Amino acid sequence: MESKGAILIISKNPDLQVACRQALEPGNFSVQSARSLPEGIEMTRENIDIVLLDGETLSDQREGRFVPELLAKDRNLACILVSKGDSPDWSIQPIPEGVWDVIPFPVAPELLCLRVSQALEKRMNGLELKRLQAFEQNVAPLWSVAKGEMETSEHFDRDFLAPAAFRLTIAHEFRAPLTALQSFLLILLKGYVAPEKWKEMIQHAFDRSQDLLNLVDDLMNLATAKQEISQGNRSLVRLGDELEKVVPSFQTEANERGITLTFTIRQNPVVSVNAVHAGQLWTNLISNAIKYTLAGGYVRVFLDQNAEQAIGTIEDSGIGISPQEIGLVFHEFYRTAEARKMGVRGTGLGLPLVKRIVEGYGGNLEVKSAVAQGSVFRFALPLSASTASKDPTGGKAPLNFRRMPIRERDPFTQ
Repeated sequence: MESKGAILIISKNPDLQVACRQALEPGNFSVQSARSLPEGIEMTRENIDIVLLDGETLSDQREGRFVPELLAKDRNLACILVSKGDSPDWSIQPIPEGVWDVIPFPVAPELLCLRVSQALEKRMNGLELKRLQAFEQNVAPLWSVAKGEMETSEHFDRDFLAPAAFRLTIAHEFRAPLTALQSFLLILLKGYVAPEKWKEMIQHAFDRSQDLLNLVDDLMNLATAKQEISQGNRSLVRLGDELEKVVPSFQTEANERGITLTFTIRQNPVVSVNAVHAGQLWTNLISNAIKYTLAGGYVRVFLDQNAEQAIGTIEDSGIGISPQEIGLVFHEFYRTAEARKMGVRGTGLGLPLVKRIVEGYGGNLEVKSAVAQGSVFRFALPLSASTASKDPTGGKAPLNFRRMPIRERDPFTQ
């Protein structure tokens, strides 16, 4: 059976080496050992994935000076510090930059396996990202030449380059939750965790399986959006009615997170769209706003129309987006640096789906944002030709909403 990863233990302590081997080798990890940092640095040239570094090494000035060199050998190398509770001279010092985690010695086998599996996942993510970047760099000159020669053909872009990069990205996105899920199940299978902790491990595994399911759902929605936009799949839809359908679940979520969520409909415009897409439009934009807003913040949703368009606006006081990243958030799988720091799970496909839906119906999508100051997303969809000149509310006001003129306060232009 192929090894899950190569682990290097750097320690002069034979007890620590034996404890780590006993914990990791049954989990199908390949384990090697070195007695010093210089020896370990040489061994990292041999495709080592994770280093377990004995904390006592840092108290030895002759050894400690090699730590930066060790961490500089491979930027994706995951280094875990193993601390001994009764030798704290180094523990009051700053942990060297590049050390991913610290675990206590004597080591608990289930904790060590979990941390090593998580570190391996982090390393694999980094390596996959490097492969993707290398692929993009290698293919760029080819694309530059080919685009000039085949400017009139969309097939080269659609059928050759784009799928290759997209498939590589998908493989990267699937690897992380699958690796984590396998690790949690292996910990249970090998009996590394006490029965009273099974529920916690199973919950972790369930969460990761849900991540996979969300990813599959989002990929399917993205893949089928263009076909479902066709004229035969459209109907006359009141955007306010579709908004009202999603209100209860989002109101509950916002309350649980300590976020103030308000909805304001001035008019209930009618558009010719696929009703499922109207729901996905509201769901993705409101969900993102709540997900990236901290407790005590707010999310405000507005719906209005002008003579030609239905206008939806979602304003939040969340983490915001940097100017450099605003144009990137509509790319498949892209998640901003601030979003990743929050540790909130997401597929990076919600906003690309929103963009595909809005532009597919001849509308437009705009965003205004600043880091730590919140974001405002605004979409505009053409009104149905048969209803544009009629009473936009259909003679009745939508239920459960405050009716307030949006023009009295337009968050997009403030």
